[in-house]
Amino acid sequence: MHGITRGLLATDCEVAAARWVQRKLGDCQHERRVLAIAAKLFDLTRPLLGLGLAEHRLLRLSALVHDVGRCINEKDHPTEGAAMVGMTTAIDLSPHDRRALAFLTRYHRGAVPAEHAEEHLGPHDHRRSLRSVLALLRSADALDSRRLAPPQLILALDGRRLSVQCLVHPTDYRDARGAFDKRKKFGLLGDLLGEAVVVRIDRAVLPLSA
Repeated sequence: MHGITRGLLATDCEVAAARWVQRKLGDCQHERRVLAIAAKLFDLTRPLLGLGLAEHRLLRLSALVHDVGRCINEKDHPTEGAAMVGMTTAIDLSPHDRRALAFLTRYHRGAVPAEHAEEHLGPHDHRRSLRSVLALLRSADALDSRRLAPPQLILALDGRRLSVQCLVHPTDYRDARGAFDKRKKFGLLGDLLGEAVVVRIDRAVLPLSA
């Protein structure tokens, strides 16, 4: 399995995606954490966003592959990654799923295009639902960092307002405020929910040493 154990990976396709990303990047711990966060966000917001099993599957796969372009270029990794997803034979994808994953990879970071101005999607692809998946992917990616210890996340939905409390190690607090409270990354989800996403960074209370 090349260092990949199934764990939270639910399907053979997810295992293949994780295996491919690990070969390209040397590690896929960030991607696994983003998958776990994305799955929680999906469960919380699915009734409001009207998403189903197909979107759930695409969200999980996109969490695994979204950063694969970093193996080529850090600055342009969304564009590079989308091209890689479009060409790889390492993951068995239908044409629709390949276009969707390329779209999600391309726009997981940076500006969100206007509807019907998206790259990679065809005329019959379901743009509305894919934009909801993109909103969840962007938010989940914002709540993990390759540089800092993963925060403990407390997610809550009050009506249509999503609130996120990030409990971080006290020594990471200053850096965490910039790393996890990226308003642009949560903007699309807030627009779709009709309420701005509220992110709060707090210091975790650490257990006393024995």
